[in-house]
Amino acid sequence: MAKVIFTPWKEHSQLLAVRDQFYPPLTYDGPDLRSKACATISVWKIRGNLPHAVEATALLTDAILHDDAQKNSVFSIRATYSAAFCRFVTGLVDSKLHGQRKTMFQRAVDLGLPASFVELRHEATHRELPSLTVLRNATQRSLEWLWDYYWAKTDVATVLGPDALTAPTDGVDADDADDLEPVTAVVRRCLEPLLGDGGETTEPPRKKRKVQQQQASVATQLVSVCKSCGKGGVALARVLLEEAVLVPSGRGLGSPLADEFAKWDRFLQSIAEGYPPFVPALLEGMVDALAYEAPSQDAKNDARCEGIYLWLDHILRSSDWESRRWLLPRAYLKSVCEGATNHWTALLKETLCNLDDGLPRLVDLDRSMETEMVTEALKEDVDLKAFGSLRSTTISPRIAQLQAPSPHELPRKKHSTVDCNPLPIYPVFYTSVAVQKDAYPVDSHVYVNQHTCSVVRLLTSKGTGKGNNYAYLVTDEPTKKSVIIDPANPPEVAPELQSQIKAGKIDLTAIVNTHHHWDHAGGNNEMLKTFGQLPVIGGANCQSVTKTPAHGETFTIGERISVKALHTPCHTQDSICYFMQDGDERVVFTGDTLFIGGCGRFFEGTAPEMHKALNETLASLPDDTKVYPGHEYTKGNVKFCLAVSQSEPIKKLAAFAEQNQQTQGKFTIGDEKLHNVFMRVNDPEIQQKTGKTDPVEVMAALREMKNAM
Repeated sequence: MAKVIFTPWKEHSQLLAVRDQFYPPLTYDGPDLRSKACATISVWKIRGNLPHAVEATALLTDAILHDDAQKNSVFSIRATYSAAFCRFVTGLVDSKLHGQRKTMFQRAVDLGLPASFVELRHEATHRELPSLTVLRNATQRSLEWLWDYYWAKTDVATVLGPDALTAPTDGVDADDADDLEPVTAVVRRCLEPLLGDGGETTEPPRKKRKVQQQQASVATQLVSVCKSCGKGGVALARVLLEEAVLVPSGRGLGSPLADEFAKWDRFLQSIAEGYPPFVPALLEGMVDALAYEAPSQDAKNDARCEGIYLWLDHILRSSDWESRRWLLPRAYLKSVCEGATNHWTALLKETLCNLDDGLPRLVDLDRSMETEMVTEALKEDVDLKAFGSLRSTTISPRIAQLQAPSPHELPRKKHSTVDCNPLPIYPVFYTSVAVQKDAYPVDSHVYVNQHTCSVVRLLTSKGTGKGNNYAYLVTDEPTKKSVIIDPANPPEVAPELQSQIKAGKIDLTAIVNTHHHWDHAGGNNEMLKTFGQLPVIGGANCQSVTKTPAHGETFTIGERISVKALHTPCHTQDSICYFMQDGDERVVFTGDTLFIGGCGRFFEGTAPEMHKALNETLASLPDDTKVYPGHEYTKGNVKFCLAVSQSEPIKKLAAFAEQNQQTQGKFTIGDEKLHNVFMRVNDPEIQQKTGKTDPVEVMAALREMKNAM
């Protein structure tokens, strides 16, 4: 039996009109209609059956309109923001409303809602009202979340017009351009707002956000087209390729497509989410273009074919497309590559074969480079063997045919080192060469083990756990004394620790927290139940904390590792970074204060505090100190850095992040001073970009710009 849903609006167009009043299109330059939208929703509320997302949008928007210090007190403004934000979050995650035995954090994760929203709701409800800066940022992020998860997905098929798809499409051959023309005409019409230069990644962050909203709206329209017409996905793929949307027409041979990936990835994935058949249609169109549209002579030097190949390679290998990879038409791609061979289809075929082998692409690498890669892998295995962590397996046939260097040709370790090898993840290239443990004596050293947090992540060779979190195990080798840093998810962390304890590899002596947020200290109680009453070292608000070291206070791990606590309040008021040193090796665990290429949000602090934390406290550490942050946020951070500055260090970081899923421990404090714009507040280029000269004001402006992305 059909399900009837009563809505407070009479026509769907009324909902779309309200949506455009809350989120005006990029081209709109008329009066502000948000007050009118709020008034409309207040009437709908009386009628009943008002979706929570619609009501929450009105409440949050009304709080913004109430934000006028000349008319209202600061306390009144904070209270209005808090009430709107708390109602928004509670309506989504309160188990009493939804009848499920899940915590608010679990429901937030299920919904894709930032977990920090739940913590901020708790603070606003049970503690002091958050600062105005925090509430403004949270409200803006909430409205962005509502756009992505509700408004952008509202059905907008009606905007295409009743006659848009009147041409019959049943039985149309996808290769017949004439029969597809009615559909492609509609697709072109939908894409028109995006075919200008408004999506460039160098646009100011606020304008870029409007572009993203515009893209989401267009994506929703295109999903409606695809669903309304059996050949819609084919038509859309054809337009994207023929109209030089994905590969710019003026692109030169050898030019990178990083900007195009950043510009179109989210848009394409939004379409794929609403209409999954679009992915195979797009890839089939791409491989057909490589196979059948490439010049018969000198295809290797065709810039368009190169661009299409780079897109295929990006979709096949990029972590951004991992969740969509099950949709890939691999059999079709391989068959086309085998049936129509040229330079680009040969490369694509090799990429597909290497992906099937579970190995990274080895295109255009000569024999000497491959030998060097095997040598490096053997070095890594020697290091792991010294810690009893070596796994042996069969190496790829392509690598096996190379003459692997003898273990005796590998250099000995000369001094202590800091390693960061994900356990139980090992180097991509494994070796079956036997290595004598005592043939390579390794001095006692700081052993930093970036701990893997999920079976799924293990299988995909990623070292991050839920929420891209990092937990770190630090061990003093002579004594095996160890501490675990930020074990937020005990079900993922505890089994590995228990295994190492049972094997006699570690003696767990303490839990260390960088700050009190649940995704860092939320697992303390469960860890204590599993491992006994260990000391908990961390900020005053951390779960079950037993010791809060003073700023500059030092302690040791085992015999060799010295630790200095550095207070860095801002992200939270109890944030602490831990600087560790063993001989000449130095590392710092920065939690959510400093990320590679970025910094944490100012949830409980101010710009002066973050400026002091980054550019005084952490910047004073030796430049060769390796940075181990609490999350893997580098790709997002570097996109913002590129929008602010096109310096060479930032470009190098972008290239590294594109090719590597993990960046922790790969960069130093000295590197951060060069590529992290939050640590370049005295740089004239950054000051010019922000329009500020005072370092603290530059810091505040950068954070606002980053929040707006």
